[in-house]
Amino acid sequence: MTSFESFKKQILDLLGELITEVNIKSKQPAKTSKGRKEQEKRFDELMKRADVQIFVAEEENRLLGVADLFILPLIRRGYYQGYLEDLVVTAGMRGKGIGSKLLSAIKTYCKDHNISVMKLNSGVYFPEAHRCYEKHGGVFTEKLFRFDL
Repeated sequence: MTSFESFKKQILDLLGELITEVNIKSKQPAKTSKGRKEQEKRFDELMKRADVQIFVAEEENRLLGVADLFILPLIRRGYYQGYLEDLVVTAGMRGKGIGSKLLSAIKTYCKDHNISVMKLNSGVYFPEAHRCYEKHGGVFTEKLFRFDL
C-alpha cells in the first residue's frame, strides 16, 4: 500500500471510530454514509479541492490525529472563514497535546492564507476537547443546529 493509501485508510478508520463514539455518547446518532466505498469517494473528492486542507499528526507512519479545514468565502462579511468539520485524535493519544499541535498548525495556516476567522463545531459530549479549544483562544459564540434530511 502506498503511503497516501495507508493514511487514507487510517483517516477513514479514525473518523469511523469517532462516529461510533458519538453514537454511544449521543441521544441522536450521527448520520453516516452508505458504506466505506462512499466514504472513500468523498475523501478522494475532497483531496482534489483547493478549498479543503487535510492536516495529519503522525508518528512512524501511524496516524495520531486528523483535521479537515474547509475555506469558505463569506459574502456578508467580506472575508474568508475557515471551518473545521473534523478534528479527531485517536483515543489512546488524547490528552497528550496532539489536538493542540493540530490546532496550532491550522491556525498558522489560516493566518498565512489571510483567513480571518476559524470556526468549528464540537459535540456537547466532548468537554475535554472544549477545554482544549478554549485554551487556544476559542470562544463559545453560537449554537449549531442539525437537520437530518
